[in-house]
Amino acid sequence: MKATSVNINKSIQAISVYLVHRISQEEHCMEEEALKRLLKTMTYELLQDRESGLYAESPECVWSMLQDEKIGNKEPWIKE
Repeated sequence: MKATSVNINKSIQAISVYLVHRISQEEHCMEEEALKRLLKTMTYELLQDRESGLYAESPECVWSMLQDEKIGNKEPWIKE
């Protein structure tokens, strides 16, 4: 079954909400500040790119990628 545009948008939104909440908790900041931080990341940029398929991954997987980006470890991002 092919994902519809609406389903993809809902998935991106749900993952983004999850990430903002986690950033807010981890960095002890308001969700507005957490959103600003998320928007500046390559992980978020990749999440927005429908061709990447990142929207189909679990929120925890995307969180892990965000954590890897934060420490500068992008090796796990490369899929062979």
